[in-house]
Amino acid sequence: MTNFDITKYNKTELQEIAKILKKFRALRKNIGKKSSQILSYELSWDHKLIVEYFPALDKTKVLDTTKNIYKNIFNIEINESKLVWKENPNLKWWMRLFFWDDLLDISFESISNNLRKI
Repeated sequence: MTNFDITKYNKTELQEIAKILKKFRALRKNIGKKSSQILSYELSWDHKLIVEYFPALDKTKVLDTTKNIYKNIFNIEINESKLVWKENPNLKWWMRLFFWDDLLDISFESISNNLRKI
């Protein structure tokens, strides 16, 4: 653990740090472990983009579909280097897309579950 030397900062910077620490403490108390992820997102505005896909699918086709879906549904342009790829053999020939806490499930499993409800 590194030491924090407060003499290097002016008053306004220290007040900003105090605000962030207070917010983190409140988030930690109310939310728990996920509070560090939320605070990190708020400070960097870096989106958490996860793509789960069936292993037999061609990754380039999955990438093209992913770009289209993120652009048309979530309304963001994605950078390929920011994507986290996860193979999931339980997805029956398709994929799931995560944008922060939002999930778009376009797998055979989700379609069959929705049809069972009818």
